[in-house]
Formats: sequence, structure tokens, C-alpha cells
Amino acid sequence: MRGRLILPLLAAWLTGCSSGEKLVSVPLPPPPQRIICASPAVAEIVFVLGAGERVVGVSEFTTWPPAAAAKLGIGGPLAPNRERILALQPDLILSQGKSEGLAALANQQRIAFMTLPLDSLADLRAAITGFATVLGAEAQGAALLHDMESTFAACSRPDPVSVFVALGHVPGDLSGLMTTGPGTFLHEIVELAGGRNIFADVSVLWPRVSHEALIRRAPALLLDFQAAPLDTPRRQALTADWERLGFRADQVRILEEDYLLRPGPRAAQAATRIANAIQP
Repeated sequence: MRGRLILPLLAAWLTGCSSGEKLVSVPLPPPPQRIICASPAVAEIVFVLGAGERVVGVSEFTTWPPAAAAKLGIGGPLAPNRERILALQPDLILSQGKSEGLAALANQQRIAFMTLPLDSLADLRAAITGFATVLGAEAQGAALLHDMESTFAACSRPDPVSVFVALGHVPGDLSGLMTTGPGTFLHEIVELAGGRNIFADVSVLWPRVSHEALIRRAPALLLDFQAAPLDTPRRQALTADWERLGFRADQVRILEEDYLLRPGPRAAQAATRIANAIQP
């Protein structure tokens, strides 16, 4: 049961990462005053850009900043609540990835709508600039990007360490392991932070991984990303799972901060956290 709960939560953290970009041809209000943020990452960007007071609704799993979490929910990123959205009378919906359902709703109701991909760090930079332009927050967007690049530069390491990025690991069960390939924000952040992704040669963004392939590639460190904080017994169970595969406890880094799995404005903070885990 625990595995069936964790994997949808992880998927929600990474949701919207399918490429897509669309702007419905409805004139934007000057500037928009009733905004819906249809993914947690989009909400984080909008609030950091200083437009949080204009947000009237956010998607499920929006937890940061606290002011965003306090906004009315409009359902999950993959299944938004149509009636709740319309009741909020938005003049702009901002989303992430291929939001076909939201795009259709916005087009039908003549609501301004914009969605941008957030697969990679390049996508994140473009989304910050694009949303800042729509919101009239160009100066805040430029400042955010400058701070991000400065932090990324400070995280670089001269000698990268081979790492396995573990996703979807449930304590006591290694059957559903997933990792990241090249082309994702998480892969790029890990490599910016001094890691060398052992699955950087695969052609899938989020591939499943066999025990045999993992052992054969012999990473120096295992970065075990969890979508939510765990108690001590569960952390110990995670480490014990890796030990059963032949890895040592001192090779395991358990990373429980939810922002590490979100392609948002805390990407620089994520790089710092991962860099400290890889090379304290």
C-alpha cells in the first residue's frame, strides 16, 4: 500500500514535465489581477516574482510559500476542478507542460491562458522570463535569474562524483526504482552540484532501472530522493535496502526536501543542498 501512495505523490511532484507551450488567443488583462497557478512549480515562480497577492487559486500539492499553500485549491495538476476554476473568475491561468484540458477550458470560457515546459533548467529560465513578462514583473525575473546563476556557479566542483539518482524508492521495496536521464532539471542540478549521473547515456527522461544495471555501473554515491519527510525507522529501512544490494551505508544520501523535485525558483537552493550531500 505504501508504494501505491508514494509513486503518485512523486509523479505529482514531477508532473507537467512533458514539453508543451500554448497561449490561448484571448487578450491579456493589463495586468492580470485574478490568476490561477495550475502547478506547484508555477505557483512558486509567480509568488517569488511578487505577484502572489493576485493569485486566487492553486493546484493540489502546492506547499510553498505558505501564502501560496493558503490559497484555494483547484484540484490536482492532472485533474483540475472545472467548477471551482470557473467560480474563481480568473482572468489568467498559468500552467506547466501539455495542459490540454486546461487549455480547452480556457479557450471555451475566453480566459487568457499560458503554459510553458519545465523539463530542463533552460525551460525554467525561459518560464521565469515568460511569466515575469506576462505579470509585468520583468525586474524581479531578471533579479531571480541573476541570483540563481550565481548560486549555480558557487556549487560547481572540480572533481565530479559518480552518483545514482534514486526515485520512487519505498522503504523495504526496491522493485519500482526510477532515475533521471539527461534533459531533465534534476539531472542538470545534480551535475551542477558535483555529481556525475551514471545513467546520463540513456534516451529516456525518467527511466526504470534494474538492480543489475545499477550494480554494474557501480556509483560512488546513492542519492535517494524522497517526495516527503520520513521518520527514523523508514530512513533506516531505505539504507538497509541499499546494503542488501551490496552498497555501504556511508554511500547513501537520503534527500527528503520536496523542493528538490520541483523545477521552480528554488533550483539554486536545491543545487546547494545536493552539493553538500555529494561533497560535504
